[in-house]
Amino acid sequence: MNYKELKELLIKANEAYYKNANPILSDYEFDMKMKELEAMEASQGFADDDSPTRKPGSDLSNINNSNSHGRPMLSLENTYNYDDVRKFYDDIMKATNGKATFIVNPKWDGNSGAIRYKNGKSYKALTRGSGEIGEDITMPVNYCNENIWNVNKSFSGEVRGELIITNNGFEELNADGKYQNARNLVAGSLKLLELDKFIPRADKIKFYAYWLEDSKNETYEGDLKELERNNFDVGVYFKCSSYEEVMDAIKKIQEYKYDVAIDGAVIKLNEKKYWNEIGSTAKFPRWAKAYKYKQESIKSKVLDITFSVGRTGKITPVAWFEPKFIDGSEIQKATLNNKEFYASMDVAIGDIVEVQKAAAIIPQIINVERTKNRKVVEFPTVCPCCGFTLRKHNEDQADLFCDNPTCSSRIVDQIINYTHAIECDGFAEIIVNRLHENGYLNSISDLYELKNHIDGIAKLDRLSKNMAEKLCANVEASKSVAFWKVLSGLGIPNVGGKTAKILVKKFKSIDNLMAASLVDLTNVEDIAEITATSIITYFEQNKTLIEALKSHGVNMADNSVATTATTISNLIFCITGALSMKREQYVELIEAAGGKVSSSVSKKTNYLVNNDINSTSTKNQTAKELNIPIINEDELRKMLGLWEILNIY
Repeated sequence: MNYKELKELLIKANEAYYKNANPILSDYEFDMKMKELEAMEASQGFADDDSPTRKPGSDLSNINNSNSHGRPMLSLENTYNYDDVRKFYDDIMKATNGKATFIVNPKWDGNSGAIRYKNGKSYKALTRGSGEIGEDITMPVNYCNENIWNVNKSFSGEVRGELIITNNGFEELNADGKYQNARNLVAGSLKLLELDKFIPRADKIKFYAYWLEDSKNETYEGDLKELERNNFDVGVYFKCSSYEEVMDAIKKIQEYKYDVAIDGAVIKLNEKKYWNEIGSTAKFPRWAKAYKYKQESIKSKVLDITFSVGRTGKITPVAWFEPKFIDGSEIQKATLNNKEFYASMDVAIGDIVEVQKAAAIIPQIINVERTKNRKVVEFPTVCPCCGFTLRKHNEDQADLFCDNPTCSSRIVDQIINYTHAIECDGFAEIIVNRLHENGYLNSISDLYELKNHIDGIAKLDRLSKNMAEKLCANVEASKSVAFWKVLSGLGIPNVGGKTAKILVKKFKSIDNLMAASLVDLTNVEDIAEITATSIITYFEQNKTLIEALKSHGVNMADNSVATTATTISNLIFCITGALSMKREQYVELIEAAGGKVSSSVSKKTNYLVNNDINSTSTKNQTAKELNIPIINEDELRKMLGLWEILNIY
């Protein structure tokens, strides 16, 4: 590839990554080709004005909705090589006469942004954009996770960081395999013009701060501590005084368990007095370096391409390939999102695909080697399950849907989604399919009739009487789960776990919710019109199902037992470390008792909950610095009066 071809490929890749949130090269491929371009320019002694080596990529798509950054937001120079880290370390030590220390923290894999605050309230948010100009995302940001707006009221200034969807949030939003990875999803979400479409995603987007603009602190560590004191989440970080400590920190960050995706570690010179002296290029500061973890990938031959039908009727292409192990688990398929993405990837049976796990979770095809005798599979025009004609729900979207309510694939997926939501074990896809094929499961409500067919179920392939009885016992036990779990399992569009909790808290029962008008619903905080409309439409179409569930004794009201732990009203807790119960359960219990849960420790925090009270974690250290009590799980349970409310679960 000559200079012009390589330059144009990288310009195109930049646009696909930043503007379209649909990369055409993996991060590693892009970085390697960028280094190849840099080498070409060095050997020929010049670079074109539009070369991507001379300016950072830009996510600007609407110049009319943009603002200038007070100071440019630079990118970071990446490396995958320990030798480069060693050279960076040696160069900094030489420039500082051996007086440098370093801060190593995660390289978040999200969408960079700058948020400006006044008296604890965010009033302007911009994407990184071109580095000098950012796109205005103030409105969507103000609806995001509480760790964006739950800051100290005394704080004013600009904070830069990464907006990123949590791993659990990505799995929930990507149940139908619609999105390629979490980074693309958050980038596209922040630019949604329709607020109604954005709000269901909002609570899943967190902000990890890594920069305090116009800081007076003498060290970068001081900036991070100041951010933490003002209730910003900065994640884990390490102060290092030697190359060995830097390398150890890089490895610890890779092994650390995060609720969001990271793709590397950032090494920064801690003492800021040297920054101006060491300087920056047009794209990168010379006093910082990003070491990127090269994701494990495999190559495999495509054996088949199928088209799955989800509970909403959405059609998703799936590439099946020879099973291979990656990151500790065997994979044999990857989704290809929708018709447009499938066409752009141009994958066919017989091709060799390179696959990696996006955010270490979702198998993703990152490269296709097209073979001579490949067999192209056309995207269907009718449902591959029931033959119903496919259509778009609106012309602006790429997704095609089967709208047949009796489609077997839709029914099976609806039942699987419901049993997962109500935590009813045993209903794997193969089991649900077997029961549906033999006429035992044609609706969610049929789950509660299985007890009448134990002998017949026991005769099915791969089932037995013991298994049938266990399935029925699990169904019976699930009748008493919290109402919000039932509601989230019904499959109402835009109603996930958090929205279900909000609705249950407001309306208390299924009857009250079904009687609510559009105005009643949109008057509830965080319930957008698109969600309210989905709720009303769902109940209009599913009255028979709801009545059947009620007749079977499924919990359709908020019957949680009130706690006597009135002493925690308005107290703020931060919970960290290993627990005997799920963290989400403690969050529910604390909120039910009038308290709040924060994702980080600040002056506002009343208690840090950590079973390892002697931990040297950042949260423990911050709590000790601020004289915030650190309590263990048993102490929290006593404060909650937990013995009186365990029957909720």
